[in-house]
Amino acid sequence: MLLRQPALTALVVAAGLAQIGEFSFILGQAAVRLHMMTDAQYSLLLAAALLSITCNPLLFKLVPGLERIIGPRLGTRPSMDASAAPTLRDHVVVVGAGRVGSRIVDVLGRMGVPRLVVESDATRVEDMQKAGVPVLYGDAGNSEILDHAGLARARALVVTIPDDPAAGLAVAAARRIAPTLPIVARASQAEGVSELAKLGADDVIHPELEGGLELLRHTLLHVGFPMREVQRYTQVVRRESYATDAHSDVEHEALHALLDAARNLDITWVRVPDRGPVAGRTLAEVDLRARTGASVVALYRDGALVPSPTPDFKLASGDRLGLIGDPAHVEAAETLVNGVA
Repeated sequence: MLLRQPALTALVVAAGLAQIGEFSFILGQAAVRLHMMTDAQYSLLLAAALLSITCNPLLFKLVPGLERIIGPRLGTRPSMDASAAPTLRDHVVVVGAGRVGSRIVDVLGRMGVPRLVVESDATRVEDMQKAGVPVLYGDAGNSEILDHAGLARARALVVTIPDDPAAGLAVAAARRIAPTLPIVARASQAEGVSELAKLGADDVIHPELEGGLELLRHTLLHVGFPMREVQRYTQVVRRESYATDAHSDVEHEALHALLDAARNLDITWVRVPDRGPVAGRTLAEVDLRARTGASVVALYRDGALVPSPTPDFKLASGDRLGLIGDPAHVEAAETLVNGVA
């Protein structure tokens, strides 16, 4: 309690330390051999140890009541006992309130979806409580706290903890409690994808894989590969990576299709310079096709691809124009866009 931990934590630790442990038997026997303790004293030690071990479960039963009595008086940090969890329906249970979990909780709140957080970090529990988010304080991977989360009445369970073994325990426990509940889990390692799926997760997300695919998608689009084929390739890679019986031949076929599409459609990307001659003008006003012979087939702005922009689309500084045509026509279009005399 001097460390300002929740009263529940302090009382559980105190109750756990209250009994005389089995190690005292070893110490007592050593003391008897060294003539530092008599047999009668050792018998008294055994009796006291057995009595404390017998009474210990009763102490644990007193913990919730003691917490309600002494917690407010001592001003310790609040805790959320599982028995105090609100009765929710059609809610989403989020295990873990770290960077990923807190983001999910925030979005669900903005969308008006009821949510319940299960968190083992006392500081995060306090933050959730201050934000008005229902929260259970405990470790979902090593306790029965999910029994109190209303999984049978929930819409879904999201496991965001970055520890695959702990996430697996939470997924397995949830699946036993609610066999039909949709479960989405986070896998920190590639090996965890199949393990979490076997334990009952309906969808497993590997953030490292997703981030790599997004980087790959943007890179391929920037160097001129067709968007449709890039999307198809990344979807195949995603499906093959998450499937437990994946065949690499499918990924290779998608890669070859991507390369063939790039060879058959040679797109040159040209950036619209600041204060250039085409910035602020529509494609119809610039009329690249009539003046140079090259056609604008796509446009990239602020990370978003605009396929086949309409003639009234107004160009802005920083836009990347996707041009097709003969090399001489494309070169003439680049000269016009850049304002080179």
